[in-house]
Amino acid sequence: MATSDGEEIKRPRFLTTLQRKVELLQRRLKNKEKGSNNRHKLNQKIARLHQRITDTRKDWHFKLAHHLCDGVGMIFVEDINFVSWQRGMLSKHSADAGFGQFFNILEWVWLSRDVYFAKVNKDGTSQTCPNCGAHTGKKTLDVRVHHCHECGYTTTRDVAASQEIRNRGITSVGQMVAGRLTSFEETSQALGPKNVCGLRATGRITRDALVGGGRSRKLAS
Repeated sequence: MATSDGEEIKRPRFLTTLQRKVELLQRRLKNKEKGSNNRHKLNQKIARLHQRITDTRKDWHFKLAHHLCDGVGMIFVEDINFVSWQRGMLSKHSADAGFGQFFNILEWVWLSRDVYFAKVNKDGTSQTCPNCGAHTGKKTLDVRVHHCHECGYTTTRDVAASQEIRNRGITSVGQMVAGRLTSFEETSQALGPKNVCGLRATGRITRDALVGGGRSRKLAS
């Protein structure tokens, strides 16, 4: 994960860290007689290990969600179908990260902390330069740097994508506030672009940057 203001967040690999231990226990389970006390005890041990992974992941998700909401007024995320992610080649890593659970927790946290939350179109976020809006073309997963040949802007791929998500969120809020099609330049000037930051698949704006200092729920009404 990376924020649009350059913060890069490494997620703990909950399942992979303990996967070896789970595999060893499951291998031992095959040698236990069905219905035996030893098999029952080993099943309980495996279940406790899985529960430990689940609890640790959930705790980290809550801490990360509160970290993202600290001192901000808006959060924007990509509108992603995480179920389909878990069917692809990155299914194991996607399940380990628990993205679906994280965004559900994030929605609960923003609501409890009075932070405006919205989803934006996910298409082309890594193919658009957040600095000038030029189309930079498709990138393979091994390409981790964004470089625009139009304006020369260079940053990491994830930071550039989160900045584009932030831009789309700002534009959508500008349209909602003004009740008309508003340019990104007009909206970002009104909201205070220096206070904009966010997460890969998330953009966020400080509460002080809201138009007239109003609360985020007023923008949603």
